[in-house]
This record gives sequence, C-alpha cells and structure tokens, in this order.
Amino acid sequence: MIARGPTHARTAAAYLAASRRARASLAILGTIALVAVFADVIASAAPLLRWGDRVELFPGLVGEDGRGSDHEPSSAVFAPVRADPTALGPEVLAPPQRGHALGTDERGRDVLARLVHGARIALGTSVLAIALSLVLGLAFGALAGSGSTRWNRRLARFVEAVDTFPAIVAVALIRAIETEPSAWSMAAGVALVKWAEIARVVRAEVLRLSLEDFVLASRALGASRFRTLFYHVLPHTVGPVAVCAALGVGSVTLLESAVTFLGLGPASDHPSWGELLAQAARHPDRPWLLAAPTLAIGLTVGAAFLLADALRDATDPRAVRLREAPGRRPT
Repeated sequence: MIARGPTHARTAAAYLAASRRARASLAILGTIALVAVFADVIASAAPLLRWGDRVELFPGLVGEDGRGSDHEPSSAVFAPVRADPTALGPEVLAPPQRGHALGTDERGRDVLARLVHGARIALGTSVLAIALSLVLGLAFGALAGSGSTRWNRRLARFVEAVDTFPAIVAVALIRAIETEPSAWSMAAGVALVKWAEIARVVRAEVLRLSLEDFVLASRALGASRFRTLFYHVLPHTVGPVAVCAALGVGSVTLLESAVTFLGLGPASDHPSWGELLAQAARHPDRPWLLAAPTLAIGLTVGAAFLLADALRDATDPRAVRLREAPGRRPT
C-alpha cells in the first residue's frame, strides 16, 4: 500500500493554524466583522429587550421613560452604547464624557455609535466589492489565459487596460450619475475596476499551469479544454486569488474612507469612518474625532495585509519548501 502524504491544502491549513500572524489578523478581522453584524445590538437607543404586560425582543423605539407604544410601564435592557448614530443632540463637539465615551461630532451625534455602525459600511462595502470582483476576475482571467487565439489576446489587453483605470475615478463617475449615493454604488464602482487585478493574477496562473505535467497528461488522456481548466487548473489558483482578496479588503476599506472623506460618499446621516475623518480635518482641536476612526481603519487595513502575507506564505510552493527546512517555524 502506498502511503499518502499531506495534501497542499492540508499543509496550508496547518501552517495558518500555527501562524501567529494569521491568528492575530483573523482575530482582529473577526472582531470587526462581529461589530459590523451586531452593530444594532451594540449601539442603539432602542431597547434590546422589554417586558411588562408582555415580553418583547428588539421592540421599536421607546421614550426616555421606558414606556412602550401602549404607554404601559415596562422594564427594558438597552445596548452597551445607548445612542442612535443618526440622532442629533444639543451637545456639539463635546469631549468624551459620561454618556458619550468618545464625545460627539459637529452635529451632536455620538462618535462611538457612529464608529460602531461605520464598521458595517466599511467592511460590508469591502466584502461586497471583493465578492463581485472575484466572480468577474475568475471568469475573465480564465478565458484570457486558456488559449492562444486572437480573441484571448484581445481579452488580455482589455483586462490590462481596465486594470490601469483608477478605482476612485470609477466611483466618482458612478456617484455623479446616480441621484442618491449609497454603499451599493460604492461597491459596484470598485468592482468595475478591481476585477481586472484578480483577472491578471488568474491569467498568469492559468498560463503557468498550462505547461505543467498534470495538465498535459489530462489533455493527452482526451479531457476537453473546459474540463482541464475547470477541474485541474482553476483549483490551483485558489492561493493567489485568496491573497488578492485579503489585500482587496484592506485597499477597499481605505478607498471607502477616502471617498467619504472627499464628500463623494453617502449622505452624512450614514455613519462612516471617512466622514468622521473629514470632521476631524475641519476641527483639528477635537482629537477624539481623529483618534477613533484612524485606529479602526488602521486595525482593519493592517489585519487584512497581515492575513494576505500569511496566506501567501501558506500557499506559495516555494515558501512551503523554504519553511520545511530544519529550524524554521511559522510566524
């Protein structure tokens, strides 16, 4: 019986599980993702649970006296940050204090609540844009690298031309066309350009793998070009594509903050880290407006780049051979 060694996927998974960089980056990104998903539970003026004549989970907004819509006395459990990110307050540009842990902005809104809900815009836009880019990039990259016909070469030139187009210009053009800016248009604008970067990586991998022995053997055994591409070539592009996706999360987060900072984002009622940075630029004497979003953006981008670096070391065959040398351990 022939003993089977560990597959490349298992080797990469074992490296990621033992890598301090991968664990730290996943912990940071996972925490930010949880904050984004449960933003309404973490920061909200409405109660999470209310009971009186009946028990209500996530009821509607209630008054300051904790009464429901039927004006019957009730008890309630509120979110850790008891503030609505869009509610205007009388205290404008107030410093950190009780009730406003990070102070208020220029319209009296709670900075911490806007920071929590801004994670949903930043991370949601990044994930949506990268998901759309992956679909387009894999399709166009595979087609551009799967043959040597004139059509494939023209498709490759088209991919290279799109890749040179600045994403911020695409977002600005879409924002100029639409009547009401939204996070969806931001994601669509980024995906219209970002997919070309992934397509170039996929095309390069497809061209490289087309000369490997297992691909030539598949063609020699009578497998069609599509079957060889789909079953034997594209699975080997997962590593480089995963690295591009991780880098893309960081770059799109930066781009979303920059676009909102320049005033091209959604209306100011929508919480955004870039909008907080814009207020900090208008009020340099209010450091709490600058510190919170800067730290959030730095953690998100740094964790994404750190994860991409760990993924590259885990999936690159040359890095695998290097770390298998005596005395090397995952970092």
